Amino acid sequence: MENKIKIKYLGYLTDLSGKQYEEREVNGEETIEDLLPFLKKLRSDDYIIVVNGRGADLKSKVKGGDIIVLLPQTGGG
Repeated sequence: MENKIKIKYLGYLTDLSGKQYEEREVNGEETIEDLLPFLKKLRSDDYIIVVNGRGADLKSKVKGGDIIVLLPQTGGG
């Protein structure tokens, strides 16, 4: 069983994380908040979390083989 997750950062989140892409080892199920604590410093409406093509949040659990994409919230009026 694969125990790595893939994380892709887009937009200004690339600057905050210092990278565009990374792989991380996970032990069992972990939350996104555990893996990426810097996100807690941001307002939750400033970014979107997608796990395996579905919307997620900081409390969402991830496991080996999952793909996380973090992208900035866009909007306007």
